[in-house]
Amino acid sequence: MTGVFGLFTGAASAATLSKTSWLVSNSQTGKTAVTYAFEFTTTTSGTLSFVTMTVPAGTGGAPLVGTDYGLGAGAVALAANVITYSITTPVVVSAGIPVFLSFTGMTNTTTAGTYTTTITTKTGLTPGVALDNVTTTGIVFGPSSTSVNVTVGQTLTFTNNLPTFSLVVDPSMLNNVESQVAVLTVQTNATNGYVLQASDTGLSRTGPAYTIPAVSTGPGVGVATFPATGWGASATLVTTGTATLASGFTGGDFVGYPSAAATFVTSSGPTGASADTLTLTDQVGVNYTVPEGSYTDTITYVATPSY
Repeated sequence: MTGVFGLFTGAASAATLSKTSWLVSNSQTGKTAVTYAFEFTTTTSGTLSFVTMTVPAGTGGAPLVGTDYGLGAGAVALAANVITYSITTPVVVSAGIPVFLSFTGMTNTTTAGTYTTTITTKTGLTPGVALDNVTTTGIVFGPSSTSVNVTVGQTLTFTNNLPTFSLVVDPSMLNNVESQVAVLTVQTNATNGYVLQASDTGLSRTGPAYTIPAVSTGPGVGVATFPATGWGASATLVTTGTATLASGFTGGDFVGYPSAAATFVTSSGPTGASADTLTLTDQVGVNYTVPEGSYTDTITYVATPSY
């Protein structure tokens, strides 16, 4: 009689462990000296030799056995993202036996995420045959700090309280000089401050053409005494920041508006909570050399921040 004989070991299919949990003493990514604890209750009777527990990729450390309740003494090793607890003397267990294993000296993965573990009880010689297993609910590993990125917008606010004004002057001594106050404000968070520039088209008339002369060439040159015939401005500046007036305004002097933009105010930093306030006193003087008629001008202000 001819026959074929075979020897089979192990279970046809592993049953599911019950009452399982996986705990870590600290779930910060990259944290060292962490304790990992695994708890389960056996489902199938058998002689246990090993228990394996998967851990996240990148888990490290030099684990030591902390607690070994339910299975007896053993040794622990970590390799290829699996903790293996090798029971010193294989132990016969019945169904329904609670087991608690903890291991110290673990180093958490550096990759944040939610990770489960698969716990497997095994019989026989290395690598063992699965008896029961289970995959637990996940543990969230995350960084110990929060990276914050806040973007503060670049802001500049400019105001001019006087979009237009009119003056009437006469060469007679009673009203040959007239003035008008204009108030400008600048508020900005520009790190390197701002410049406020001004220019004009000239206070002029046509038919015949005539321009009342500017009192100076621009804000760098001031005149202490306003001339009999002229057009210009004096200025005061209120600031809680670093803003300064152009040198021509020193001592209350008058300056002329140039035809090309020139700097009236310079600031090297943010204005802060209060706006810088520039008060300009625009002034015109005439005598009998100035032809009668309607004179117009456009003064242009430009505030430029430096972020």
